[in-house]
Amino acid sequence: MYDFTSIEANPEIRFGWYLRPSREMSEAQIRIHRLLEHQFGLIGGGVFMPHATIKGFFRSDATVAEIIAAFDAAVIGHHAYTVYNGGPNFGWRKGIGIDVHHNADGTVNMPQQKLHESAWQQIMPLVHPDCDFCPVEGSMENFHAHLTLSMADVTDEMFDEVYEYVTAAGPIGPETFPAEYFHLYVFHSNDWSGKWWESLEWKLLKSWKLPQP
Repeated sequence: MYDFTSIEANPEIRFGWYLRPSREMSEAQIRIHRLLEHQFGLIGGGVFMPHATIKGFFRSDATVAEIIAAFDAAVIGHHAYTVYNGGPNFGWRKGIGIDVHHNADGTVNMPQQKLHESAWQQIMPLVHPDCDFCPVEGSMENFHAHLTLSMADVTDEMFDEVYEYVTAAGPIGPETFPAEYFHLYVFHSNDWSGKWWESLEWKLLKSWKLPQP
């Protein structure tokens, strides 16, 4: 197990800021993670906590206090909102996620979009110039919030079967859930340039609860 006592200005460390789903949604997501691991040996989705990415992996030489302060600033003026469960989909044949970016009518969930933009703008000045993930991360107009069911380790040969397996039992989790809690995590992997998910470890650093509107 990695010792997270020395994480500041550490090139092996990444941070991330995420929406924590409701307990009911988390249980449904974890169930799929376990099924995929036990049936197909897939671990890419299940090495994470249940979450929807608001700001994904980033490298930083800032202090933890500075990073926390950036997200303190990011949440100012934002309130809890409702997330709609759009069901499993995929944009590339390496991962399957539940769409939580849109409302039931297909429009973008704007409270979530604006929170993402605020978080991105506040944290980017603290991101290391050699950060390997931010340049390829979906951001601003390319942001697409989702709950990961599988990722990274699904082969193209097995993808169709895995997708059929995931969707066979119908809806996964509740139709809607409240977006109230947001978590800052620290991550370590032995190989960020390779199969990082095989050695990924993480620790929760701080939680924020948005006020009701």
